Amino acid sequence: MTAVTPSVRRHRLGLLLLPAIFALLMALCISLTSPSLAFAAEAVPTCNPTATNGCVNGILQDANKQPIANVELKLSGKESATTTTDAQGNWAFSVSADGTYTVTMDESVAKQYGLKAATAQVEIEKNSFDKARQVVRFDKPAPASASSSVGGSTGKAQSGNSGANGSTSSSDTATTTNGSAIGANIGKRIWQQLFSGIIFGLVLGLMSVGMNLVYGTTGLSSFSHGEQVSLGGLMAYVGTQVLHWPLIPSAIFAVLIGALTGWIQNELIWAPLRRKRVGTMQQMIVTIGLSMALQYTFQFFFGGDIKGITKSVPASFNLGPVTTDAPTLIAATIAIIVIVGVSLFLYRTRLGRATRAVSDNAALAAASGINVEQVVRIVWILSCAMAALSGVLLGIYLNGISWNTGATLLLLMFAAVTLGGLGTANGALVGSLIIGIVADMSSLIIPNDMRYASALAILIIVLLIRPQGLFGKQQRVG
Repeated sequence: MTAVTPSVRRHRLGLLLLPAIFALLMALCISLTSPSLAFAAEAVPTCNPTATNGCVNGILQDANKQPIANVELKLSGKESATTTTDAQGNWAFSVSADGTYTVTMDESVAKQYGLKAATAQVEIEKNSFDKARQVVRFDKPAPASASSSVGGSTGKAQSGNSGANGSTSSSDTATTTNGSAIGANIGKRIWQQLFSGIIFGLVLGLMSVGMNLVYGTTGLSSFSHGEQVSLGGLMAYVGTQVLHWPLIPSAIFAVLIGALTGWIQNELIWAPLRRKRVGTMQQMIVTIGLSMALQYTFQFFFGGDIKGITKSVPASFNLGPVTTDAPTLIAATIAIIVIVGVSLFLYRTRLGRATRAVSDNAALAAASGINVEQVVRIVWILSCAMAALSGVLLGIYLNGISWNTGATLLLLMFAAVTLGGLGTANGALVGSLIIGIVADMSSLIIPNDMRYASALAILIIVLLIRPQGLFGKQQRVG
């Protein structure tokens, strides 16, 4: 009898397992390509848009602006789901595919509460998912082309070519109307993206100015500055959703926590390292480790999902060709006021002039009687407080904050600081506006996930032409 060697035994076992492995892989492929999994919206209590999901949501109210609870709403389109309004009338769907969606309620409910429509349609675009929060309203008549019941009347499908208004028209008229609509839509998108870029640039400037002040006074490029942004947003979430404070006290609480962490960092880490004359390169490596530690600390305590600072959906309105809401305008106004205040502090106060002197030449400033350590301590406190405030404003603007929000924006901060000129506060603001506008406008022609790459490309081009940045001073070597 011939003995079976171990290698032959393993070979036979592999042949026996091969069909089972193949069948398992086929079952996995079929399940992943199943339509039931590929086209499934989700009914959620609150929806926060990200790069992978958009939001279709709203607050159901009657004619007197009172919430309507326990009403069933159905979402149809590329994805479908059903939800019920809560006690405040809130409802939300999270969708993963772009397209036109229809939200429908029972006609009797619409009649009972005096609503003008039982059906509403919205259109959502995938290349703007991270800002797409489509608010659905039932106090306006639905489009005439809707095939379902609208406001208690039965709509019928039109025969022939349907124009932009749902009326029957010739093919030439339809082509002209559609062409005009497309042109108007492109123009509106350009203005909308420009507006979004300015708002994003102002909030980014609030982060970058503080980072540039730290670099100017210490020579340190802090990789943990992004985590100060995340900390501010998460502390605002704690204030509003955990402690149930109003938004303004929660924002003040977040800024104070940010300022406190700036003071603690300087006293426990950076001041001892400076006294030991540790080089800026070694300190920068410490900031990388601190960044990683803070990120995973945030993830441990707050989880990996997006945290909404506010639960209510703000009412949108048109400002010329731009659609916006009150919180967005308030966030932009606060950013402008704080940046102007920091500029006045630097150029009109004694401490601000001392800060600029330390930034220009720390040794000469110390020889002239300026307490350099005190200036650096104040800069750390101010920088981290501004970063925390920007985290609050960013969480309101983007409808949520997560454990790694600041880390995703860190390269854009460095790009803005380098583009404007290292060590110049005003340069950081201008660089942030350029980066913000270019990033948002580029999503008109390239995928939304690549919009930050275009901003970094602009940075490279500018540095090839002007290495010191737009407002930096050219230094002579040798």
